[in-house]
Amino acid sequence: MMHDNLDPHVEPTTGAQTNRHEEPVTDREVPVAAAHTPAIIHAWLDGEQVDDRELKAAGAYQIWSEVQAETDRRRRMRTPTPISGAIMEAIRRQG
Repeated sequence: MMHDNLDPHVEPTTGAQTNRHEEPVTDREVPVAAAHTPAIIHAWLDGEQVDDRELKAAGAYQIWSEVQAETDRRRRMRTPTPISGAIMEAIRRQG
């Protein structure tokens, strides 16, 4: 697939390069069945009470527990006061 070069410092291509015929790109579907998440993981992610032994026996527990820990950590993040002040000052100057 050829794309136009929009750089004004580069001369446009002509000749054989622009006349090449290329096959169209087609979309392919990826089967979702390959990424099955057990029902107990869904229940746990929804906040329902689940049995810890069953939860840990489910195959995807480790990755989802890491995702949950990272999400909780990011939820508690706060912008440092000097940066927050600089942002508010820039907004005030533009307003």
